[in-house]
Amino acid sequence: MTVHLLPHHITRNRILYVHYGDNWLRGSEIVLLDLLKKAKENQYSPILWCNSEILATKAMTLGVEVILHNFVCLGYWTKPRWSFRAFFQQLIKAKKIIQQYNISIVHCNNGAPCQWMMPVCKLTDVPLVLHLHARYMFRDRLTLLFHGADRIVGVSQSVISLFNDNEFQAKQLQVIYNGIDPQRVISNTPRDIRAEVCAKKTDFVILYMGSLIPRKAVDKLIHALDKLKDNYAIKLTIIGSGSDESKLRSLVKELKLSVNVQFFASSDDVGAIYASNVDCFISVPTEEVFGLTLAEASMAKLPIITTNIVGINEIYTDKTNALLVKPNAIDELVEAIKSLIENPFLRKKLALKAHAHIEKSFSLTHQFNIFDCTYQALLLSEHKYSLYQSITQHMILLVKALLNKGYKALRFSWRKSHD
Repeated sequence: MTVHLLPHHITRNRILYVHYGDNWLRGSEIVLLDLLKKAKENQYSPILWCNSEILATKAMTLGVEVILHNFVCLGYWTKPRWSFRAFFQQLIKAKKIIQQYNISIVHCNNGAPCQWMMPVCKLTDVPLVLHLHARYMFRDRLTLLFHGADRIVGVSQSVISLFNDNEFQAKQLQVIYNGIDPQRVISNTPRDIRAEVCAKKTDFVILYMGSLIPRKAVDKLIHALDKLKDNYAIKLTIIGSGSDESKLRSLVKELKLSVNVQFFASSDDVGAIYASNVDCFISVPTEEVFGLTLAEASMAKLPIITTNIVGINEIYTDKTNALLVKPNAIDELVEAIKSLIENPFLRKKLALKAHAHIEKSFSLTHQFNIFDCTYQALLLSEHKYSLYQSITQHMILLVKALLNKGYKALRFSWRKSHD
């Protein structure tokens, strides 16, 4: 399905944003919507090619031209994994889109689209930006053809630090941190979460909002609450969904924390949640590449407790603008929560410093200005590898991988591990 919302102009540089993912709005989708908005504001003509109806609908409300398509990614976790005919037709469609819309730049918003956009971009001599919101294993970088991208942008240093030495040229790699939209965390109708969890004025109310999946380690937060409940009047609000939800609900019942912990469904109106009357925001993942909800909570002036891991400690400094604890360290998390409960001044200091830090260093304008410079540099460059050179480079990497790692280096992803 193609939805045309704008007259077809070719007077401005047209960027084709390509996104492959589930039918939801989470971190990478939110970042993409912000980029589309800023691209329009900065005199680009963005087009979105995606497989998500929810994302497509949101993009259309921004006045962005959208092409909705059921993508095929060879060897990936979604079916069909091995539809070569559909994949070949997808290559033809990609070439037609680039030619029909006179595309100047292709921006892949995650790893999978690189598999079909890289060869087409080489054939049409259009520069390709690969924007990564997750850490990809070596075999995935090979099978998704990352090495043919003209620029690889990670949302944090932790994304590209995973790459092997000399795997990419230094000029191919770049870190552009996500920007935070202050309007997303503002609401004229904040939720009364204290009332929703039956909290008294003296209760300390903690907010967690995000996916309920293993790497988010929400169970560690629940165990920390169990250690605090006898000495402190404390409540935990969990907003979100995911594969661990039933386990987490069972854990709450097992620990007899049903009065202290309340679960709520995800909501698009995150501003009303951030603007609510909770006392702090806690998220203690074991792995993270940026921490969008943390940065948004800081923009909303909530004090933060999170984990001291790569990706997050690029944004926050312990005891300066947040309290950072070791991953899976329940006792350390307990002590951090105690510090915030017992020290209102510390809560206010951390919240204000974090707000100033995020507002200054992680603005949408700052993020897009760097992307703009990247786009312009690629448009002006003499460029890049040809398709033949890219294939040659890729074959060299495949041979090296076979020699060093054996056949395991070439295995495809059989389960969802990123994006």
